[in-house]
Amino acid sequence: MRSLTRRERLEAIFAGRTPDRPAVKIWGADPRYPCGDPGFERVRQLAVAKTDLFLGSGSAFHIYAGTHASECIESREEPTDSPAWVNAITTYHTPAGDLREVFQKSTQGKPGYEREYLLKEPGDIRKLLALPYAPHPFSAKDYHATVAAAGDAGLAMFGLDHPMYALQRLIGSENFALWSLTDSDLLLEAMNVFAERVRDHVRAAQAAGLGQVVYGWVGPELCIPPLMPPRAFDAYVVAVDRPLVDLIHNAGGRVWVHCHGKMSLVLQRFADLGVDVLNPIEPPPMGDVTMAEAFALVGDRMGLEGGVETHDLMTAPRDRLLAQVRTVLDAGRGHRLILCPSSGYTESVTPSAAEIANWLAFIDEGVRYAESLAS
Repeated sequence: MRSLTRRERLEAIFAGRTPDRPAVKIWGADPRYPCGDPGFERVRQLAVAKTDLFLGSGSAFHIYAGTHASECIESREEPTDSPAWVNAITTYHTPAGDLREVFQKSTQGKPGYEREYLLKEPGDIRKLLALPYAPHPFSAKDYHATVAAAGDAGLAMFGLDHPMYALQRLIGSENFALWSLTDSDLLLEAMNVFAERVRDHVRAAQAAGLGQVVYGWVGPELCIPPLMPPRAFDAYVVAVDRPLVDLIHNAGGRVWVHCHGKMSLVLQRFADLGVDVLNPIEPPPMGDVTMAEAFALVGDRMGLEGGVETHDLMTAPRDRLLAQVRTVLDAGRGHRLILCPSSGYTESVTPSAAEIANWLAFIDEGVRYAESLAS
């Protein structure tokens, strides 16, 4: 087999074909967007030069209110007793009554915290669904610009919201699990409303010529064990998402899904659903299957992406990290593998010199060893 371009390699993996060699990806590396941190900027530049790029794109979409969001949703910030934090307060003014969320946001680039979820009791879902909704006019401009930016170095993905996640993130994991036992019909009613809005968005994209493209979304990880049982995954992910996956496939498109966690109980469910590439397969102990075990479960019905924890890039000795890289690539030889860390490369607020060195070594050794496995 001739050596493929980076774009052709990813296209083959998404299309169900065995590529010339495993792909290597750094999530978030984009030729258009320099990094403020000089260390991470070195990582970005090397990734853009050597790895198989996967760039995100989209068109304006607001799953709760569409074009009415600006008139129905009010946001403001209030100080806290610490200069390191502010409270971001969001109020949804619905015809059935107001809903309020309070998110504690870091002023130093650190992760934040939900102090008060928008939906506090099942009846609040009715208020949310009372919001007026009208879709944004569709534009393919960003997608075409992203394709041009990727060139022969990679692919553009058209990003979508996820119906289950759109509801869960307003409720929180604890109440979402409880309400799935007491108010499952109401949860499904909202998810199906959101799912139809997502499908309409995809139909608009297809009408604009974006049929044979990669569509992707995040969120199913909030509906797998141990947060939720497999039956909830079947009801809220598989059943709700299947019409969307079919809509995309029927137009010649492909599907990428992001789902962290322990995948042994849901891996084949994703394959049965028709997901073309699943990200990220995390090794134990964060996950519960190695890359070799994952391919043994799904064969070549689905491309697999991942294999290395981002935490290892932050903390692991280089020799151990690179041994893991080679182990994952060996497992993916002859399969549809994309070697990739479990998250983006700029997770650390203040990366150490050792972390930057690990990222650079991951790219160099990942590409070198992948090339040594070429057919």
